[in-house]
This record gives sequence, structure tokens and C-alpha cells, in this order.
Amino acid sequence: MLKFLHCADLHLDSPFKGLSHLPREIFERIQHSTFRAFSAIVSVAIKEQVDFIVIAGDIYDGDSRSLRAQSYFRKELGRLYASGIAVYMIHGNHDHLEGTWIDLEWPKNVHLFDGGHPQSVPFYKNGRLKAMLHGFSYEKRSVAENRVPFYPAKSGDDVYHIGILHGNAEGQNGHEVYAPFHVAELLEKGYDYWALGHIHKRMELHHDPPVIYPGNIQGRNQKETGPKGCLVIDLQNKRRTFHATNDIYWLEKSLDLTDLSSVSEMIDHCLDIKENTRIQGKGVLLKLVLNGHSDLFNEMEQEGLLEELMETLQDGEEDQASFVYTFAIINQARRNWNREELQNDGGFIGALLINSTEYIQAQKTTKELYLHRKARKYIDPLTPNEEKEMIDEAEALLMQFLLKD
Repeated sequence: MLKFLHCADLHLDSPFKGLSHLPREIFERIQHSTFRAFSAIVSVAIKEQVDFIVIAGDIYDGDSRSLRAQSYFRKELGRLYASGIAVYMIHGNHDHLEGTWIDLEWPKNVHLFDGGHPQSVPFYKNGRLKAMLHGFSYEKRSVAENRVPFYPAKSGDDVYHIGILHGNAEGQNGHEVYAPFHVAELLEKGYDYWALGHIHKRMELHHDPPVIYPGNIQGRNQKETGPKGCLVIDLQNKRRTFHATNDIYWLEKSLDLTDLSSVSEMIDHCLDIKENTRIQGKGVLLKLVLNGHSDLFNEMEQEGLLEELMETLQDGEEDQASFVYTFAIINQARRNWNREELQNDGGFIGALLINSTEYIQAQKTTKELYLHRKARKYIDPLTPNEEKEMIDEAEALLMQFLLKD
């Protein structure tokens, strides 16, 4: 049997820019979160008795890695060495090999892939060749070319082949396009597993053989929500298990104000959401979104109310080991209004609502856009449901403005 752990995008020493305004205790906890997350990964590897771990790039957050981050990383690799667990790792675009740092000697269980074209490294278990691992480190920050053609094809069925690649799959947006590739190219190599890195969201691009991004080990901003961690892979039994390792969770929760009748009731619901979000032993950074059509709209518009609500939710959390710190409250609630009454009032607003109900010229209105030579390449015609949603949204925005006084 062969069992290994796959992780990527550790981003040790991440500065967490833009968060220094948080209470000191919470900010310091956030600054240490990537280190805590990797310590948790090492503990998972030891507990699961894996044969080796694969780290698919961006071990450090920057190309000038601090001595503190390197010393910490070496100490954790030493824990793996003491447990007889090998480490195969590559560097990515964040921690490429052209960076500046003080070289430290790594434990003997560690293999770091060189920059440039992929290398092939054997893994032996009990004196027998069990796996071949193929990968490369970024020799410079920007590796713009596709290097999959340089990976060797699998040879023989008695040895597992594992590809390690830090790069951007075709169609994955939101990240810089480094070492781009198509999944079909990876499958042509015949490997048993592709250990990917670079995309911070956990994704399975192909099931059998597995082509997987494990995501990063610790969310670094409000877009990287939910559990983050690593995968333990059992190739023989075709099992893969996700283990959450993040010390800090970024979470977003919504509260529908539609049926609430008072600010006090709203505050109680917000406090309930906060307590239901608390995770034992972890920190939570909470974004709260208020929505719905509500009679509380006028109160929500009062200057300072949301700030006071935020302070109420934040109070005392910096002293908690399992804190829930509300870092943002977004008010998307809308004024509650009676459509039938306004539609029958005989005035401008009534005429507007009647017109929106009977509006049947959406396609005529947008015709010029679809006839535009460049625009039509990128947009599809609206479906009837999309037309209705567009009209409803426009109506809601107009009513919000017209009824504000």
C-alpha cells in the first residue's frame, strides 16, 4: 500500500496586509495562522502514518523568505524525519529560486526539485521501488510556458507515478496564469495522480486518475472562506480524505430582516449567528450580510447604527481563544413597500410599476449591444428568466431611490 499527503500554497510568513487595524491579540493570532496550519498538517501526516508528503509550491509567501519562516519550516520537517516520512516539494511563483534568503540545511528526508524542466525522483519502501515523482520548481517568478510536454510518460504498471505541478489549469480565473496546462495533457502522461498547486480553492479536475488542487492550508482573505487543509491519498484503495488544518476561518453569514420588527430583535439574531459560528479552538473572522425587504429600513439608514452593531458583536472577542470577530457588516436590506397600493395610487410611481409589469421590449432595448461587433462575441442572448430578473432588479433600485424620503 502507498499512502501520502498532498498539500500546497502554505504561504508561510504571509503578512496579511490590511488587517493590522484589528485588535493586537487577534492580528498576532492571524499572523501565526499559516505556521499553525502547517504544524497541523505535519501532525496529520504522522497520525495517518503516510509514506511521504508532497508540497506543490508556494511554501513561502515571498521570494525573500525570512529566517524565522525557514527555521520554523525546518523544525516541522524534522518532526517528519523523526517519524520516517519523506518530503517531496517544489517552489512556485511566490517563492521562486531567484529569491534572496539564507540557505539552511534541510533534513535528509527532504527532496527539493530543481528549477527548469521536470525531474523524476524515485521513492523506495522496504527496499522496493514504489513510486516515481515528477516535478519542477520555478527558477524565476514568471513561468509563462506550458511545461507538461517535458514530463515523461508513465512506464510500467508496477510503480505509481505522481506528477507535481504548480500552475494554472485552463479556465481557472482569479489567479495569475503561470505554467498553464490543459487537463487532457496531464491525462496523456498516464500518471496515477497529479498533485497540483497555485489555485487556493480545493478542486478535483479529474476523478480517475485524480487531478487535484488541495487549496491553500490557511485562508488569507475574505474571499478564501471555509475549511482549508490537505488531502491524504491512498492510491491502492482509491481513497482520498480531506483534513482541515486552518487555525483561522473566514466565514460569511446572511441575516434576512424581512420578518423582523425591531432593532433589538435584529441584534439578538446577529448575536445568535455569531455564537452558532464559533468553532472550538479556532478563530473566526465573520462577515455579516443583512438582506431582505424590511420595515427596519429607516432605522438601518440612521448614521452610526451599523457601527454600534459592529462594536456590540466585537465586544470581548479579543480575549477568546475560540473567537468570532465580526470584521464587516454589509447592509443589502431594502425598503419594505406594498406594490399593489403604490401601483394604484395614480401617480408617477404607480405608472412606473404598471410599465415595468407590462414591459416587453427588453430585447429591443438591448439590441444595439448584441449587434456590436466586439460585444456579441462575449455575451449570449438573455433568457426570459434573465430578462425578468434584470427588470425586477432595475425596478427595485428605482423604488429604493424614489421612496427614500
